[in-house]
Amino acid sequence: MYPTAPSAGSPTSSEIPARPLPVPTHGPGGTFSVLARTTVSCAPSDVLELVRDTSTWPRWNTFCPRAEFREQGDGDGGEGWLNKGAKACIDVFLHGDGLVEGRTRSRVQDVEVTVLEALGREGGWEGPGPEGAKGWRIAWKSVGWSHWQLHSERVMEFREVEGGTGYLCWETFGGLLAPVVKRTVGSTLVDRFGDYARDVKQYLESTGVEEEVSTA
Repeated sequence: MYPTAPSAGSPTSSEIPARPLPVPTHGPGGTFSVLARTTVSCAPSDVLELVRDTSTWPRWNTFCPRAEFREQGDGDGGEGWLNKGAKACIDVFLHGDGLVEGRTRSRVQDVEVTVLEALGREGGWEGPGPEGAKGWRIAWKSVGWSHWQLHSERVMEFREVEGGTGYLCWETFGGLLAPVVKRTVGSTLVDRFGDYARDVKQYLESTGVEEEVSTA
């Protein structure tokens, strides 16, 4: 069960929950998680498509606006899409200014897509969400550190709810350096995960995707 939920007065929420949330590769445990939630007035498949198609990122993604692929992976996505097994290097802007001309990235992060599946799929990962949820899930793990030093994995779930999609995104950090990450940039990550959720929501709802869904 997730610890927070968006409300009418605060459609997007982000925080460090009291207990780390499980992730597909590393399982339960870890040192801490960062969690963001919102609702989007369009279908789960539209949210998934936006996140997977990295060619759109420079138009809306203030946190990580660019990705350079090492391997494309296997799946139905075209060039620049996140397929399962894809490996990419992502530009990270910890100040949330990735779309501001002239700003310099804070760092780069190599990632590998670990999960791309429909929620509730037989044989799929059983996440912490409610049973019977319909929608999509994508996850990727960070690579580049030894597991004992630092490991993390990000999960995004796009659940079918009344009026559109329930968006959930969390990343769980573990390893010897995870407490240092929490202490130095934990609050910054909470802000950026909230920004990412708002970016997705605002972009999709401003491009008229929700109108296409409601009239389909």
